[in-house]
Amino acid sequence: MPRTLNIAIEGCCHGMLDNIYSQLLTRQKQTNKKIDLLIICGDFQAIRNVTDLGCMSCPDKYKQIGGFYRYYTGERVAPVPTIFVGGNHEAGNHSRELYYGGWVAPNIYFMGNSGVLKFGGLRIGGISGIFKDFDYAKGYYERPPFRGHSRSSMHHARSYEAFKMLQIRQPLDIVVSHDWPQNIERYGDTDGLLKKKPFFEKEVERGELGSPLNALLLERLRPAWWFSAHLHVRFTASFGPQESIFTQGWKGIPPYEQDLSNVPASGGLDANQTDGMSGTAQIGNVDEIVMSSLSDEEADLAEPELEIKRPRMELNLPPPKHDILPALIDITDQEPTSETRECTGAVTSDLKQEEHSIQTDSTNIEPATTNPVSYSTPRVSGRATNFLALDKCLPKRQFLEVIEIKVPGSAADGELKLEYDPEWLAILRLCNPYLPLDESPFVPPAQAQACEANQLPLFSDEQVDRELEWVTKNVFRNGRVYVPSNFVPVAPVPPPGTPDSVSFGLARNDGNRGRGRGRGQRGGYGHNQRNDAPWTGPRPYFINANPQTDDFCKMVGIIDPLTQLLR
Repeated sequence: MPRTLNIAIEGCCHGMLDNIYSQLLTRQKQTNKKIDLLIICGDFQAIRNVTDLGCMSCPDKYKQIGGFYRYYTGERVAPVPTIFVGGNHEAGNHSRELYYGGWVAPNIYFMGNSGVLKFGGLRIGGISGIFKDFDYAKGYYERPPFRGHSRSSMHHARSYEAFKMLQIRQPLDIVVSHDWPQNIERYGDTDGLLKKKPFFEKEVERGELGSPLNALLLERLRPAWWFSAHLHVRFTASFGPQESIFTQGWKGIPPYEQDLSNVPASGGLDANQTDGMSGTAQIGNVDEIVMSSLSDEEADLAEPELEIKRPRMELNLPPPKHDILPALIDITDQEPTSETRECTGAVTSDLKQEEHSIQTDSTNIEPATTNPVSYSTPRVSGRATNFLALDKCLPKRQFLEVIEIKVPGSAADGELKLEYDPEWLAILRLCNPYLPLDESPFVPPAQAQACEANQLPLFSDEQVDRELEWVTKNVFRNGRVYVPSNFVPVAPVPPPGTPDSVSFGLARNDGNRGRGRGRGQRGGYGHNQRNDAPWTGPRPYFINANPQTDDFCKMVGIIDPLTQLLR
Protein backbone atom coordinates (compact mmCIF):
# COMPACT_ATOMS: atom_id res chain seq x y z
CA MET A 1 0.00 0.00 0.00
CA PRO A 2 1.46 3.43 -0.93
CA ARG A 3 2.63 5.67 1.85
CA THR A 4 2.77 9.47 1.84
CA LEU A 5 5.72 10.98 3.69
CA ASN A 6 5.81 14.55 4.96
CA ILE A 7 9.40 15.72 4.53
CA ALA A 8 10.53 19.03 6.00
CA ILE A 9 13.47 20.83 4.39
CA GLU A 10 15.45 23.54 6.15
CA GLY A 11 18.11 25.76 4.58
CA CYS A 12 21.10 26.89 6.67
CA CYS A 13 20.83 25.93 10.33
CA HIS A 14 23.61 28.03 11.93
CA GLY A 15 23.07 26.32 15.25
CA MET A 16 19.44 27.48 15.56
CA LEU A 17 18.00 24.04 16.32
CA ASP A 18 15.61 25.23 19.01
CA ASN A 19 14.02 27.76 16.64
CA ILE A 20 13.83 25.27 13.77
CA TYR A 21 12.15 22.56 15.84
CA SER A 22 9.79 25.11 17.36
CA GLN A 23 8.71 26.27 13.90
CA LEU A 24 8.37 22.68 12.76
CA LEU A 25 6.16 21.65 15.67
CA THR A 26 4.01 24.74 15.20
CA ARG A 27 3.47 23.90 11.55
CA GLN A 28 2.76 20.29 12.41
CA LYS A 29 0.05 21.41 14.84
CA GLN A 30 -1.45 23.90 12.38
CA THR A 31 -1.70 21.39 9.53
CA ASN A 32 -2.44 18.34 11.69
CA LYS A 33 0.14 16.45 9.61
CA LYS A 34 2.98 14.62 11.32
CA ILE A 35 6.41 15.49 9.98
CA ASP A 36 8.22 12.25 9.22
CA LEU A 37 11.73 13.56 8.50
CA LEU A 38 13.66 16.83 8.66
CA ILE A 39 16.47 17.46 6.15
CA ILE A 40 18.91 20.30 6.92
CA CYS A 41 21.01 21.53 4.01
CA GLY A 42 24.20 22.45 5.84
CA ASP A 43 25.88 24.95 8.16
CA PHE A 44 24.54 22.80 10.97
CA GLN A 45 27.26 23.79 13.50
CA ALA A 46 27.42 20.78 15.81
CA ILE A 47 29.51 22.58 18.44
CA ARG A 48 30.18 20.59 21.64
CA ASN A 49 32.97 22.52 23.37
CA VAL A 50 35.73 25.11 23.13
CA THR A 51 37.85 22.97 20.79
CA ASP A 52 34.98 22.54 18.33
CA LEU A 53 34.32 26.26 18.50
CA GLY A 54 37.97 27.02 17.81
CA CYS A 55 37.93 24.72 14.77
CA MET A 56 34.74 26.18 13.32
CA SER A 57 35.22 27.94 10.03
CA CYS A 58 33.93 31.45 10.61
CA PRO A 59 35.35 34.77 11.84
CA ASP A 60 36.24 34.57 15.52
CA LYS A 61 33.96 37.46 16.41
CA TYR A 62 30.91 35.36 15.50
CA LYS A 63 31.84 32.29 17.56
CA GLN A 64 29.34 31.16 20.19
CA ILE A 65 28.74 27.74 21.70
CA GLY A 66 25.07 27.73 20.65
CA GLY A 67 22.52 25.22 21.88
CA PHE A 68 23.55 22.03 20.08
CA TYR A 69 25.44 20.70 23.11
CA ARG A 70 22.12 20.18 24.91
CA TYR A 71 21.04 17.75 22.18
CA TYR A 72 24.45 16.09 22.38
CA THR A 73 24.04 15.39 26.11
CA GLY A 74 20.40 14.31 25.79
CA GLU A 75 19.12 17.27 27.78
CA ARG A 76 16.99 17.96 24.71
CA VAL A 77 15.95 15.44 22.06
CA ALA A 78 15.12 16.19 18.44
CA PRO A 79 11.33 15.74 18.11
CA VAL A 80 11.66 14.69 14.45
CA PRO A 81 14.23 12.35 12.86
CA THR A 82 16.81 14.71 11.38
CA ILE A 83 19.52 14.24 8.78
CA PHE A 84 21.93 16.85 7.47
CA VAL A 85 24.91 17.48 5.24
CA GLY A 86 27.84 19.70 6.17
CA GLY A 87 28.18 23.26 4.93
CA ASN A 88 31.15 25.60 5.03
CA HIS A 89 30.59 26.75 8.63
CA GLU A 90 31.08 23.63 10.71
CA ALA A 91 33.35 22.25 13.41
CA GLY A 92 35.54 20.34 10.98
CA ASN A 93 37.16 18.24 13.69
CA HIS A 94 33.74 16.88 14.73
CA SER A 95 32.82 16.14 11.11
CA ARG A 96 36.06 14.21 10.61
CA GLU A 97 35.18 11.88 13.48
CA LEU A 98 32.16 10.81 11.39
CA TYR A 99 33.65 10.88 7.91
CA TYR A 100 31.33 8.08 6.74
CA GLY A 101 28.36 9.54 8.63
CA GLY A 102 26.85 8.92 12.03
CA TRP A 103 24.73 10.26 14.87
CA VAL A 104 25.85 13.62 16.23
CA ALA A 105 23.09 13.37 18.84
CA PRO A 106 20.11 11.11 19.46
CA ASN A 107 17.78 11.33 16.44
CA ILE A 108 20.16 13.64 14.48
CA TYR A 109 22.29 12.01 11.78
CA PHE A 110 25.18 13.47 9.78
CA MET A 111 25.41 12.03 6.25
CA GLY A 112 29.19 12.24 6.15
CA ASN A 113 31.32 13.85 3.46
CA SER A 114 29.11 11.98 1.01
CA GLY A 115 26.59 9.22 1.50
CA VAL A 116 23.33 7.48 0.66
CA LEU A 117 20.64 6.45 3.15
CA LYS A 118 17.13 5.07 2.92
CA PHE A 119 14.12 6.28 4.89
CA GLY A 120 10.59 4.96 4.54
CA GLY A 121 11.30 3.72 1.02
CA LEU A 122 12.99 6.94 -0.13
CA ARG A 123 16.60 6.78 -1.28
CA ILE A 124 18.46 9.93 -0.18
CA GLY A 125 21.95 10.98 -1.26
CA GLY A 126 24.01 13.78 0.23
CA ILE A 127 27.29 15.59 -0.33
CA SER A 128 28.81 18.03 2.14
CA GLY A 129 30.83 21.21 1.70
CA ILE A 130 31.20 23.85 -0.99
CA PHE A 131 33.28 24.03 -4.15
CA LYS A 132 36.65 25.79 -4.19
CA ASP A 133 38.78 25.14 -7.26
CA PHE A 134 42.09 25.35 -5.37
CA ASP A 135 41.12 22.48 -3.03
CA TYR A 136 38.79 20.39 -5.20
CA ALA A 137 41.39 18.00 -6.64
CA LYS A 138 43.39 17.55 -3.42
CA GLY A 139 43.24 14.77 -0.92
CA TYR A 140 42.48 15.18 2.77
CA TYR A 141 45.73 16.77 3.88
CA GLU A 142 44.41 18.68 6.92
CA ARG A 143 45.84 17.70 10.30
CA PRO A 144 45.22 18.82 13.88
CA PRO A 145 45.26 21.48 15.23
CA PHE A 146 43.55 22.65 12.00
CA ARG A 147 44.95 26.15 11.87
CA GLY A 148 44.81 28.74 9.15
CA HIS A 149 43.37 27.72 5.81
CA SER A 150 42.78 24.11 6.87
CA ARG A 151 39.81 25.23 8.98
CA SER A 152 38.11 26.28 5.75
CA SER A 153 39.51 23.65 3.42
CA MET A 154 38.04 20.83 5.52
CA HIS A 155 34.67 22.02 4.21
CA HIS A 156 35.72 22.25 0.56
CA ALA A 157 34.25 19.39 -1.46
CA ARG A 158 36.78 17.04 -3.03
CA SER A 159 36.88 15.24 -6.35
CA TYR A 160 37.15 11.94 -4.46
CA GLU A 161 33.64 12.44 -3.05
CA ALA A 162 32.34 13.26 -6.53
CA PHE A 163 34.02 10.09 -7.81
CA LYS A 164 32.17 8.00 -5.22
CA MET A 165 28.81 9.62 -5.98
CA LEU A 166 29.28 9.08 -9.73
CA GLN A 167 29.38 5.32 -9.16
CA ILE A 168 25.69 5.28 -8.14
CA ARG A 169 23.65 3.18 -10.60
CA GLN A 170 20.25 2.93 -8.96
CA PRO A 171 17.83 5.90 -8.92
CA LEU A 172 17.90 8.44 -6.12
CA ASP A 173 14.75 10.17 -4.95
CA ILE A 174 16.49 13.04 -3.16
CA VAL A 175 19.96 14.60 -3.21
CA VAL A 176 20.97 17.11 -0.55
CA SER A 177 23.87 19.54 -0.90
CA HIS A 178 24.90 22.81 0.68
CA ASP A 179 26.10 24.51 -2.49
CA TRP A 180 23.78 24.90 -5.49
CA PRO A 181 24.51 22.99 -8.69
CA GLN A 182 26.18 25.44 -11.07
CA ASN A 183 23.80 27.01 -13.63
CA ILE A 184 20.65 25.70 -11.93
CA GLU A 185 19.44 29.31 -11.72
CA ARG A 186 18.92 29.19 -15.50
CA TYR A 187 16.08 26.69 -15.03
CA GLY A 188 14.03 28.89 -12.71
CA ASP A 189 13.08 32.54 -12.35
CA THR A 190 16.53 34.04 -12.92
CA ASP A 191 15.28 37.62 -13.02
CA GLY A 192 13.42 37.14 -9.74
CA LEU A 193 16.58 35.76 -8.15
CA LEU A 194 18.64 38.76 -9.30
CA LYS A 195 16.05 41.18 -7.92
CA LYS A 196 16.56 39.58 -4.50
CA LYS A 197 20.32 39.10 -4.86
CA PRO A 198 21.58 41.63 -7.44
CA PHE A 199 25.22 40.96 -6.52
CA PHE A 200 24.89 37.48 -8.12
CA GLU A 201 24.56 39.11 -11.52
CA LYS A 202 28.16 38.78 -12.71
CA GLU A 203 28.42 35.18 -11.53
CA VAL A 204 25.19 34.34 -13.33
CA GLU A 205 26.40 36.08 -16.48
CA ARG A 206 29.67 34.11 -16.41
CA GLY A 207 27.93 30.84 -15.57
CA GLU A 208 29.85 30.61 -12.28
CA LEU A 209 27.07 30.71 -9.69
CA GLY A 210 27.08 27.46 -7.75
CA SER A 211 29.22 24.34 -7.74
CA PRO A 212 30.38 22.64 -10.97
CA LEU A 213 30.86 19.48 -8.91
CA ASN A 214 27.16 19.46 -7.99
CA ALA A 215 26.25 20.28 -11.60
CA LEU A 216 28.18 17.21 -12.71
CA LEU A 217 26.36 15.09 -10.13
CA LEU A 218 22.98 16.52 -11.16
CA GLU A 219 23.75 15.74 -14.79
CA ARG A 220 24.52 12.14 -13.88
CA LEU A 221 22.16 11.32 -10.99
CA ARG A 222 18.93 13.15 -11.94
CA PRO A 223 17.04 12.65 -8.65
CA ALA A 224 13.39 13.56 -8.27
CA TRP A 225 14.35 16.32 -5.81
CA TRP A 226 17.52 18.30 -5.13
CA PHE A 227 17.69 20.45 -1.98
CA SER A 228 20.33 23.12 -1.26
CA ALA A 229 20.99 26.22 0.84
CA HIS A 230 24.16 28.38 1.16
CA LEU A 231 23.06 31.43 -0.87
CA HIS A 232 20.43 32.49 1.68
CA VAL A 233 17.48 32.85 -0.65
CA ARG A 234 14.51 30.69 -1.57
CA PHE A 235 14.67 29.58 -5.18
CA THR A 236 12.95 26.89 -7.22
CA ALA A 237 13.75 25.36 -10.58
CA SER A 238 12.79 22.40 -12.72
CA PHE A 239 15.54 20.55 -14.57
CA GLY A 240 13.95 18.54 -17.36
CA PRO A 241 14.86 14.98 -18.32
CA GLN A 242 16.23 16.10 -21.70
CA GLU A 243 18.12 19.14 -20.37
CA SER A 244 21.89 19.22 -19.99
CA ILE A 245 23.47 21.35 -17.28
CA PHE A 246 27.13 20.24 -17.32
CA THR A 247 28.56 18.69 -20.46
CA GLN A 248 32.30 19.11 -19.85
CA GLY A 249 32.57 15.79 -18.00
CA TRP A 250 34.93 14.78 -15.20
CA LYS A 251 37.88 16.88 -16.36
CA GLY A 252 35.77 19.92 -17.08
CA ILE A 253 35.96 21.01 -13.43
CA PRO A 254 39.02 23.29 -13.01
CA PRO A 255 41.71 23.08 -12.01
CA TYR A 256 43.75 19.91 -11.64
CA GLU A 257 46.82 21.75 -10.45
CA GLN A 258 48.43 22.76 -7.19
CA ASP A 259 48.59 26.54 -7.54
CA LEU A 260 48.26 27.79 -3.96
CA SER A 261 48.93 31.45 -4.70
CA ASN A 262 45.30 32.45 -4.26
CA VAL A 263 44.57 30.33 -1.19
CA PRO A 264 43.49 32.46 1.80
CA ALA A 265 45.96 32.61 4.63
CA SER A 266 43.35 31.77 7.22
CA GLY A 267 39.97 30.10 7.40
CA GLY A 268 36.87 32.12 6.81
CA LEU A 269 33.33 32.25 5.55
CA ASP A 270 32.54 31.89 1.88
CA ALA A 271 30.41 34.07 -0.30
CA ASN A 272 26.89 35.02 0.70
CA GLN A 273 26.97 34.21 4.44
CA THR A 274 25.57 37.22 6.28
CA ASP A 275 24.95 35.62 9.68
CA GLY A 276 21.79 37.68 9.98
CA MET A 277 23.26 41.14 9.93
CA SER A 278 20.54 43.75 10.05
CA GLY A 279 20.33 47.39 9.11
CA THR A 280 21.31 49.31 6.01
CA ALA A 281 24.76 48.97 4.53
CA GLN A 282 26.82 52.15 4.30
CA ILE A 283 27.51 52.02 0.58
CA GLY A 284 28.75 54.73 -1.71
CA ASN A 285 28.82 53.56 -5.31
CA VAL A 286 27.53 50.00 -5.24
CA ASP A 287 29.19 49.19 -8.54
CA GLU A 288 32.56 49.83 -6.91
CA ILE A 289 32.12 46.98 -4.41
CA VAL A 290 34.37 44.15 -5.56
CA MET A 291 33.53 41.07 -3.52
CA SER A 292 36.72 39.27 -4.56
CA SER A 293 38.82 42.01 -2.99
CA LEU A 294 37.67 40.94 0.46
CA SER A 295 38.50 37.78 2.32
CA ASP A 296 35.88 35.03 2.20
CA GLU A 297 34.52 35.95 5.62
CA GLU A 298 34.46 39.68 4.86
CA ALA A 299 32.75 39.10 1.54
CA ASP A 300 30.02 37.28 3.44
CA LEU A 301 29.49 40.24 5.70
CA ALA A 302 29.50 42.68 2.80
CA GLU A 303 26.28 41.23 1.41
CA PRO A 304 23.93 44.21 1.04
CA GLU A 305 20.36 43.61 2.13
CA LEU A 306 18.82 46.70 0.59
CA GLU A 307 17.41 46.56 -2.90
CA ILE A 308 19.90 48.05 -5.33
CA LYS A 309 18.46 49.89 -8.29
CA ARG A 310 20.62 49.97 -11.40
CA PRO A 311 20.23 49.30 -15.12
CA ARG A 312 19.31 45.70 -15.83
CA MET A 313 21.82 43.66 -17.76
CA GLU A 314 20.52 41.67 -20.69
CA LEU A 315 21.29 38.01 -20.04
CA ASN A 316 21.06 35.33 -22.68
CA LEU A 317 19.09 32.92 -20.51
CA PRO A 318 16.28 30.49 -21.21
CA PRO A 319 12.82 31.66 -20.12
CA PRO A 320 11.86 31.03 -16.47
CA LYS A 321 10.44 27.60 -15.73
CA HIS A 322 8.21 26.74 -12.77
CA ASP A 323 7.83 29.56 -10.29
CA ILE A 324 6.51 27.26 -7.57
CA LEU A 325 7.39 23.61 -7.18
CA PRO A 326 4.57 21.10 -7.00
CA ALA A 327 3.65 20.33 -3.41
CA LEU A 328 3.09 16.67 -4.17
CA ILE A 329 5.19 14.38 -6.29
CA ASP A 330 3.82 10.91 -6.92
CA ILE A 331 6.51 8.41 -7.77
CA THR A 332 4.14 5.47 -8.08
CA ASP A 333 3.61 6.18 -11.78
CA GLN A 334 7.01 4.75 -12.71
CA GLU A 335 6.16 1.27 -13.95
CA PRO A 336 8.90 -1.37 -14.16
CA THR A 337 9.80 -2.89 -17.51
CA SER A 338 11.53 -6.08 -18.50
CA GLU A 339 14.83 -4.19 -18.30
CA THR A 340 14.23 -3.04 -14.75
CA ARG A 341 16.93 -3.96 -12.28
CA GLU A 342 15.99 -4.49 -8.62
CA CYS A 343 16.07 -1.08 -6.98
CA THR A 344 16.49 -0.49 -3.27
CA GLY A 345 15.00 3.00 -3.46
CA ALA A 346 11.45 4.22 -3.74
CA VAL A 347 11.45 4.49 -7.50
CA THR A 348 10.86 1.52 -9.75
CA SER A 349 12.19 2.47 -13.13
CA ASP A 350 13.41 1.37 -16.50
CA LEU A 351 17.10 1.46 -15.72
CA LYS A 352 18.63 1.51 -19.15
CA GLN A 353 21.68 -0.70 -19.42
CA GLU A 354 24.24 1.30 -21.37
CA GLU A 355 27.15 -0.57 -22.85
CA HIS A 356 30.36 1.20 -23.71
CA SER A 357 33.43 -0.20 -25.36
CA ILE A 358 36.49 0.58 -23.28
CA GLN A 359 39.46 2.20 -24.96
CA THR A 360 42.54 0.07 -24.45
CA ASP A 361 46.13 0.08 -25.49
CA SER A 362 46.42 -1.26 -29.03
CA THR A 363 48.83 -3.94 -27.84
CA ASN A 364 46.29 -5.35 -25.39
CA ILE A 365 43.12 -5.48 -27.45
CA GLU A 366 40.73 -8.15 -26.20
CA PRO A 367 39.29 -10.70 -28.66
CA ALA A 368 35.99 -9.74 -30.24
CA THR A 369 34.24 -12.55 -28.37
CA THR A 370 34.79 -10.83 -25.01
CA ASN A 371 31.56 -9.61 -23.41
CA PRO A 372 31.36 -5.78 -23.41
CA VAL A 373 31.60 -4.01 -20.08
CA SER A 374 28.27 -2.52 -19.00
CA TYR A 375 27.46 0.71 -17.17
CA SER A 376 24.00 1.42 -15.76
CA THR A 377 22.54 4.88 -15.42
CA PRO A 378 20.57 6.13 -12.38
CA ARG A 379 18.28 8.18 -14.60
CA VAL A 380 14.54 7.51 -14.57
CA SER A 381 13.11 7.91 -18.05
CA GLY A 382 10.98 11.03 -18.42
CA ARG A 383 11.54 12.28 -14.85
CA ALA A 384 12.50 15.90 -14.15
CA THR A 385 14.45 17.09 -11.11
CA ASN A 386 12.72 19.61 -8.86
CA PHE A 387 15.24 21.97 -7.26
CA LEU A 388 14.53 23.83 -4.03
CA ALA A 389 16.92 26.13 -2.18
CA LEU A 390 16.00 27.75 1.13
CA ASP A 391 17.22 30.62 3.30
CA LYS A 392 18.72 30.62 6.79
CA CYS A 393 16.76 30.44 10.03
CA LEU A 394 15.91 34.07 10.75
CA PRO A 395 12.66 36.04 11.11
CA LYS A 396 10.87 36.87 7.85
CA ARG A 397 13.07 34.46 5.92
CA GLN A 398 11.88 31.49 3.85
CA PHE A 399 13.96 28.81 5.55
CA LEU A 400 11.55 25.93 6.09
CA GLU A 401 9.17 24.01 3.81
CA VAL A 402 7.27 20.75 3.98
CA ILE A 403 6.66 18.62 0.91
CA GLU A 404 4.67 15.41 0.49
CA ILE A 405 6.17 12.48 -1.34
CA LYS A 406 4.11 9.41 -2.14
CA VAL A 407 6.10 6.17 -1.93
CA PRO A 408 4.87 3.03 -3.70
CA GLY A 409 3.78 0.10 -1.58
CA SER A 410 6.65 -2.10 -2.75
CA ALA A 411 9.10 0.23 -1.03
CA ALA A 412 6.93 1.71 1.72
CA ASP A 413 6.80 -1.20 4.14
CA GLY A 414 8.87 -1.28 7.29
CA GLU A 415 9.48 1.22 10.04
CA LEU A 416 10.19 4.90 9.49
CA LYS A 417 13.83 4.60 10.47
CA LEU A 418 17.10 5.30 8.70
CA GLU A 419 18.45 2.34 6.76
CA TYR A 420 21.81 1.60 5.20
CA ASP A 421 21.85 1.45 1.41
CA PRO A 422 23.38 -1.74 -0.08
CA GLU A 423 24.68 -0.14 -3.27
CA TRP A 424 26.38 2.67 -1.36
CA LEU A 425 28.14 0.21 0.94
CA ALA A 426 29.38 -1.64 -2.16
CA ILE A 427 30.67 1.64 -3.59
CA LEU A 428 32.51 2.40 -0.34
CA ARG A 429 34.21 -0.99 -0.53
CA LEU A 430 35.30 -0.26 -4.11
CA CYS A 431 36.55 3.26 -3.41
CA ASN A 432 37.99 2.97 0.10
CA PRO A 433 41.49 1.84 -0.99
CA TYR A 434 41.90 5.06 -2.98
CA LEU A 435 41.04 7.56 -0.20
CA PRO A 436 43.64 10.34 -0.75
CA LEU A 437 45.43 11.64 2.33
CA ASP A 438 47.75 14.37 1.02
CA GLU A 439 47.67 17.41 -1.27
CA SER A 440 48.38 15.41 -4.41
CA PRO A 441 45.57 15.50 -6.96
CA PHE A 442 43.22 12.55 -6.70
CA VAL A 443 43.56 10.34 -9.77
CA PRO A 444 40.78 7.79 -10.40
CA PRO A 445 42.07 4.23 -10.35
CA ALA A 446 42.81 2.49 -13.63
CA GLN A 447 39.95 0.05 -12.99
CA ALA A 448 37.49 2.96 -13.36
CA GLN A 449 37.39 3.43 -17.12
CA ALA A 450 36.30 6.63 -18.81
CA CYS A 451 32.93 6.16 -20.45
CA GLU A 452 32.64 7.31 -24.06
CA ALA A 453 29.66 9.62 -23.56
CA ASN A 454 31.18 12.06 -21.09
CA GLN A 455 34.48 10.51 -19.99
CA LEU A 456 33.26 9.88 -16.44
CA PRO A 457 35.54 7.54 -14.47
CA LEU A 458 33.17 4.68 -13.67
CA PHE A 459 33.58 1.22 -12.29
CA SER A 460 31.70 -1.32 -14.38
CA ASP A 461 28.44 -2.93 -13.29
CA GLU A 462 30.32 -6.16 -12.85
CA GLN A 463 32.77 -4.58 -10.40
CA VAL A 464 29.97 -2.97 -8.38
CA ASP A 465 27.93 -6.18 -8.43
CA ARG A 466 30.82 -8.19 -7.00
CA GLU A 467 31.00 -5.87 -4.00
CA LEU A 468 27.21 -5.76 -3.78
CA GLU A 469 27.20 -9.57 -3.57
CA TRP A 470 29.60 -9.37 -0.61
CA VAL A 471 27.47 -6.69 1.07
CA THR A 472 24.29 -8.72 0.54
CA LYS A 473 25.87 -11.85 1.96
CA ASN A 474 27.66 -10.28 4.93
CA VAL A 475 25.57 -7.23 5.87
CA PHE A 476 22.07 -7.67 4.42
CA ARG A 477 21.78 -11.42 4.87
CA ASN A 478 18.52 -10.95 6.82
CA GLY A 479 17.05 -8.19 4.65
CA ARG A 480 17.06 -4.46 5.36
CA VAL A 481 19.54 -3.11 7.89
CA TYR A 482 18.50 -0.15 10.00
CA VAL A 483 21.12 2.29 11.18
CA PRO A 484 21.71 1.29 14.81
CA SER A 485 20.96 3.78 17.56
CA ASN A 486 24.53 3.60 18.79
CA PHE A 487 25.22 7.22 19.63
CA VAL A 488 27.64 7.69 22.52
CA PRO A 489 29.01 11.08 23.62
CA VAL A 490 32.79 11.09 23.19
CA ALA A 491 33.64 14.73 23.92
CA PRO A 492 33.17 17.01 26.95
CA VAL A 493 30.54 19.73 26.98
CA PRO A 494 29.99 22.90 29.01
CA PRO A 495 28.26 22.71 32.39
CA PRO A 496 24.43 22.58 32.30
CA GLY A 497 22.90 26.01 32.01
CA THR A 498 25.75 27.50 29.95
CA PRO A 499 24.18 30.24 27.79
CA ASP A 500 24.20 29.84 24.02
CA SER A 501 26.10 33.13 23.73
CA VAL A 502 29.25 31.93 25.53
CA SER A 503 32.36 32.22 23.35
CA PHE A 504 35.02 31.02 25.86
CA GLY A 505 37.11 34.05 24.96
CA LEU A 506 37.32 33.13 21.26
CA ALA A 507 35.02 35.87 19.96
CA ARG A 508 37.71 38.45 19.40
CA ASN A 509 36.81 41.64 17.61
CA ASP A 510 38.79 41.12 14.40
CA GLY A 511 38.19 44.46 12.79
CA ASN A 512 35.31 46.35 11.24
CA ARG A 513 35.69 45.54 7.56
CA GLY A 514 32.48 44.31 6.06
CA ARG A 515 29.19 45.41 7.50
CA GLY A 516 26.99 45.19 10.53
CA ARG A 517 27.59 44.21 14.13
CA GLY A 518 28.91 40.87 15.25
CA ARG A 519 26.75 38.02 16.39
CA GLY A 520 26.58 38.17 20.15
CA GLN A 521 26.73 41.97 20.23
CA ARG A 522 23.52 43.80 20.92
CA GLY A 523 21.42 43.64 17.77
CA GLY A 524 23.62 41.03 16.06
CA TYR A 525 22.79 37.50 14.96
CA GLY A 526 21.13 35.75 17.88
CA HIS A 527 20.10 39.07 19.49
CA ASN A 528 21.95 38.32 22.71
CA GLN A 529 24.88 39.81 24.56
CA ARG A 530 28.25 38.19 23.97
CA ASN A 531 29.48 36.18 26.96
CA ASP A 532 33.24 35.62 27.20
CA ALA A 533 33.17 33.24 30.17
CA PRO A 534 36.27 31.00 29.96
CA TRP A 535 36.27 27.25 29.38
CA THR A 536 36.87 25.40 32.63
CA GLY A 537 38.79 22.15 32.89
CA PRO A 538 41.21 20.46 30.48
CA ARG A 539 41.02 21.50 26.86
CA PRO A 540 39.28 18.76 24.81
CA TYR A 541 41.09 16.78 22.12
CA PHE A 542 40.86 17.88 18.49
CA ILE A 543 39.80 14.42 17.33
CA ASN A 544 38.00 11.81 19.45
CA ALA A 545 37.82 8.13 18.66
CA ASN A 546 34.20 7.52 17.71
CA PRO A 547 32.90 3.96 18.13
CA GLN A 548 30.24 4.59 15.47
CA THR A 549 32.93 4.93 12.81
CA ASP A 550 34.75 1.87 14.12
CA ASP A 551 31.57 -0.22 14.10
CA PHE A 552 30.61 0.95 10.62
CA CYS A 553 34.02 0.18 9.11
CA LYS A 554 34.02 -3.26 10.72
CA MET A 555 30.54 -3.98 9.33
CA VAL A 556 31.44 -2.94 5.78
CA GLY A 557 34.91 -4.50 5.84
CA ILE A 558 36.82 -1.26 5.25
CA ILE A 559 39.37 0.71 7.22
CA ASP A 560 39.15 4.34 8.20
CA PRO A 561 42.66 5.58 7.40
CA LEU A 562 41.55 9.18 7.81
CA THR A 563 40.58 8.84 11.47
CA GLN A 564 43.49 6.50 12.18
CA LEU A 565 45.90 9.04 10.74
CA LEU A 566 44.42 11.93 12.71
CA ARG A 567 44.62 10.00 15.96
